[in-house]
Amino acid sequence: MAGRLVSFADMADDEVADEPGVTPGPPARWIATDRCLPNPRNPRDELGDLSDLAGIKARQLQSCLAITPRAYLRLWPEDRERLGAGPDDVVIINGNRRQAAAKKYGRDELLVVVDDGIATSRASVLRAAYDENTGRKDFDPIEEAKAVMEIVAQYPTAKEAAEAEGWSQPWISQRKNLLKLHPELQQEVRAKASGGEGLSINVARRLGSVKGISDMGIREQRQALADLLADDAAASKARKEARRKVREEVAPPSAPEAPPSESTDGPETSTGEEFSAENPPGAPVPEPRSESSPPASAARATEAGNAGAEADAEMSAWLMPEEAVRHLSSLFIERATATGRTPEEVMRETLDRLRQEAADSSS
Repeated sequence: MAGRLVSFADMADDEVADEPGVTPGPPARWIATDRCLPNPRNPRDELGDLSDLAGIKARQLQSCLAITPRAYLRLWPEDRERLGAGPDDVVIINGNRRQAAAKKYGRDELLVVVDDGIATSRASVLRAAYDENTGRKDFDPIEEAKAVMEIVAQYPTAKEAAEAEGWSQPWISQRKNLLKLHPELQQEVRAKASGGEGLSINVARRLGSVKGISDMGIREQRQALADLLADDAAASKARKEARRKVREEVAPPSAPEAPPSESTDGPETSTGEEFSAENPPGAPVPEPRSESSPPASAARATEAGNAGAEADAEMSAWLMPEEAVRHLSSLFIERATATGRTPEEVMRETLDRLRQEAADSSS
């Protein structure tokens, strides 16, 4: 049966059916900018430069997410005076920079989705605000640490917070450590994160893990920082010195000058012992054999009637290349430095493990 011709223009105004099994969210609506209140619990200390949002006066590219004052005050009743909300106001949770830019550049209305469904708990509202800011370059580490710890504070323990929010406890502790530092040092962390001179996040987190650091004043914390950096420098110097010694120990010795030949009538003869990466000092060097004599490995293979004997003999005669020795030595040194042992102890432990694995595989 022939189908009926349908105009796409006629379909433009048809209502689109919702996806089965998906509950549609509340629709966005236009709300006067003056009725859109900033979030008192916004994790950002400052909204920063708003010039990148100057175009909002002509066009709003993304809607804001808000909750009603009633839902907000149900969670934070102590913020009633601070919020100062009227009956027609909304509290912006995601979009505080857009709200501030709209006021600054003279936009009269904002497109807002009002959804009290996100206000099931303090943690859910705080997490919604946190998630909006984590991807922003100007969301500095101290702001992030404060936001994370405020979310964690909504749970009985840090372990429960980690499980509920999908974070690890060490990850939470790293951010907590930043807040143990004096405000002056925190400002240096912010400066470094923004591309200036200051204190790196990694060093700051380690400094925050020093026992009793939160009880120290700025002078004591700076001394603890100096001690930490000095220890780092000493450890780095020790690692470099250990690597230098290893390179010297495994470097091939300079070849001695050959004594003048007593006779120039015949060809020079070899002493039968030469150094190479495959034959380091102390390893026996096979003596030359005539072309007529078969290799020992081939003879054993013939006698035993085993075609794999020659390969076994070659494997047993294999020696580690010099470059591999250097590399392993460096690894043993790094492992020894990290665990407070000697390179020899690390080497013996590694060899014992290899021997045990070989014994297990052959049994």
